[in-house]
Amino acid sequence: MRNLVLLCLLLFLTSCYASENDSPDSDTSITVSDIKDDETLVFFRTSAWLDQDTLSWHLPVHGWIYESQDSVARKALAAAVLEQQFGLEVTDDNDGNFSRRLNLLLADNERGKEIVVNLAGREYTLAPSAENGHIEDVLVVPADKLDHFGKNGLVEFSASAPDSRTFRGEVRLLAPQGLSVVSDIDDTVKVSKVTDRKRLLEHAFLLDFSAAPGMSSLYSRWNQENVAFHFVSSSPWQLYAPLQEFLDAADFPWATFNLKTVRFRDETLFDLFRKGTETKPAIIESILHRNPGRQFIHVGDSGEQDPEVYAGLLRRYPDQVQRIYIRNVTGEAADNERFATLFEGIEPGRWSLFDDPAGLP
Repeated sequence: MRNLVLLCLLLFLTSCYASENDSPDSDTSITVSDIKDDETLVFFRTSAWLDQDTLSWHLPVHGWIYESQDSVARKALAAAVLEQQFGLEVTDDNDGNFSRRLNLLLADNERGKEIVVNLAGREYTLAPSAENGHIEDVLVVPADKLDHFGKNGLVEFSASAPDSRTFRGEVRLLAPQGLSVVSDIDDTVKVSKVTDRKRLLEHAFLLDFSAAPGMSSLYSRWNQENVAFHFVSSSPWQLYAPLQEFLDAADFPWATFNLKTVRFRDETLFDLFRKGTETKPAIIESILHRNPGRQFIHVGDSGEQDPEVYAGLLRRYPDQVQRIYIRNVTGEAADNERFATLFEGIEPGRWSLFDDPAGLP
């Protein structure tokens, strides 16, 4: 833990080298997108829910507007800490990964930005971006207005910048009934080595992301049965783009994302150290509440608190949570004290610890 604290303090200190572009725009009457040529807007994948009383879709739009940073001084300082504290070296082979991920983590957030999106032939002005650069709004659209705009259950929208760039996003229209998978990312579908500090940092900053064996095939098989997917992870939102690109390239199905909100210039920095039992339940419960008619499978790993989180949710929502699958990355036995206590009184068929995902139904 001491070494991880050092690394986070490093990120906090190096962020001070960046110019502060978080100040609000003085003009509050913006009606079109104001995106400067050195700013980037990314939209995160979300899912919509249908209000069956009003026959209207509620489409969450969640984005992040920021200015990436590329400082030789900050990069050298971070590389020195990785080498001196953890014995990890930045080389020509891994410099691309290191630079991109570090720059994203230390990006300047842009607040007070009013973004206009075009969705289903109409323009919507979103709520202004917060101090962390995040834009969150819910668009309510009559169901019949989306009949001709959904493609494979996805509705596309976009925002345009003055320099002719277009930033695109997607929302999945999630049917009121059906089966969904809530999945962790690190050490569940992506090799991260969370239980080994040195290996964790190496995978996070230096190495190409790599898929956990067999998990893409499992999720693809489930996807053929019209299952929806929701990734809920403790990775920070800043790494969304590299994670999404990796998961797409590894042939994982389209999924929504819920990551951890961390700003390296305020107290939310310490949210990196909050356990999954403190952060994940509320996020997953919001997915369950928005989709009361859907059934859920929870997939995680034994490296951190996924078993604890999922067991608690199964007890609270026994009618919605069908099954729990835990990838065994710690070499534990299913009948050890940890699992015996967690799943006491729960039918054995509703949870399982697995090594090879090919054996799952």
